[in-house]
Amino acid sequence: MKENKKKILQYFIGALLIIVFVYFMMKYGKRLTHLRIKHVRHYILSYGKFASIAFVILYSLKPVALIVPVSLLSIVAGNVFGPYKALLLSMVGCFTSGTLAFFLARFLGRSFVDKLLKGKAMKLDSSIEKHGTAIMCIMRLSFIFPYDPLSYAAGLTKMKYRSFIIGTMIGVFPEMVSYSFIGKSLEQPFSIKFFIPIIFIVVVAVTALGIYKSSKKTKSL
Repeated sequence: MKENKKKILQYFIGALLIIVFVYFMMKYGKRLTHLRIKHVRHYILSYGKFASIAFVILYSLKPVALIVPVSLLSIVAGNVFGPYKALLLSMVGCFTSGTLAFFLARFLGRSFVDKLLKGKAMKLDSSIEKHGTAIMCIMRLSFIFPYDPLSYAAGLTKMKYRSFIIGTMIGVFPEMVSYSFIGKSLEQPFSIKFFIPIIFIVVVAVTALGIYKSSKKTKSL
């Protein structure tokens, strides 16, 4: 009975957060498009016909050179390149930036990661060595775990790179699809096309987070 009440409360809080987010975007969405997104968009477009290459390089160097959320870059890509090309470029960017962070952590160690992240490096338990692909996929799907710190944290474990990158690419795919379509509709924050990908990604994230917490309780992962 307690478990049912807890689940109902979690769904209620999740629904409430979605409502608050939708209200916020309806009220301030237009204003937000003129903040950081505008500057990143201008920077990428300044490379002209090499804009795609510039975007991938920017994405790839993000773990060491930029404090830019994955969501911001992918939304800008959707706005600049259209959703389908943006999805492809974002997935390439996720692959390269994740790989860079993973191997930097593996070869340079925790002291390097702690300095880079100012002592805020994540710690992953030993179960990730056995169920690496599944755990990484679920953690990426939930998107509440920051992209680069999670990549660094994985590199500090004995997790195989193959498990890390497969879990990462599968896990970020729904998120990248959503961001790419959000970017396409960025100038129309009141449209249904803008809200559908947001609702989709929130549902996926809440479900993944529920699975992650449940697996921790039952120790199935």
